[in-house]
This record gives sequence, C-alpha cells and structure tokens, in this order.
Amino acid sequence: MKQKTTQSTNVILHGEAMIFSSTLPKGAKKIKTSNEEYHIIADSETTGNHHVVDCGEKVEFYMDEDGRMFMVNEEPTQVRCVHANRHDAIPLTTGTWEFGIQEETDHFAQHVRKVQD
Repeated sequence: MKQKTTQSTNVILHGEAMIFSSTLPKGAKKIKTSNEEYHIIADSETTGNHHVVDCGEKVEFYMDEDGRMFMVNEEPTQVRCVHANRHDAIPLTTGTWEFGIQEETDHFAQHVRKVQD
C-alpha cells in the first residue's frame, strides 16, 4: 500500500524526529498541545527527553485522518529536546510542517520499527 504524503523532499532531522515542509491536508483537525510551553512531536520511551516544538500564540497543531501530525506556525519557533544537552535546538521558520518518526529495519528479524531514544 502506498503511503499518502504531502511532504517536500527537504527534511529536518532532530534525533528520531523528522520534520518536513508541507501543506495542511483537508479535514485535518486542530489538536491540543502537550502543555502551554511545548508540544511533543517524538516521545522518549526511556529517558523522558522528548523532542518538542515550542508553543506560541500563532503556533497550532493538527492531526489528519491517518494520524499524521502537522503544525502551522505564523511566528518562528524551534524544535528542541526537553533536556537541552541531548540535541541542539533547530529554528523553524513560519510555514506548515509535517512531523514523522524515522524507521529502522532489523534485517535478521525482517522487521521495520520506529527509531527509539
């Protein structure tokens, strides 16, 4: 099955988080942020060092019917880790962004899984 995509070919990598310049799909629904300070875009399974995007008055997050997450930001923001010493913060210019998680293949088990912290 071919996966739908609205992603550009340019990607920002922040740990296992992938960020693409994108367009907001029709029918995408606005979602609540993780808290007032930031929204988690890649959950840390072991250390609590989530990959997050800083919130702002003009930063909104959406989910489409396939569970893909998007952000529309009319003000600059950044992607960073909760614990600043893990990854550098990367600025995100105004626009529409789509978030994803890198995958890895275990060729011995013939299994594809999401990359984990």
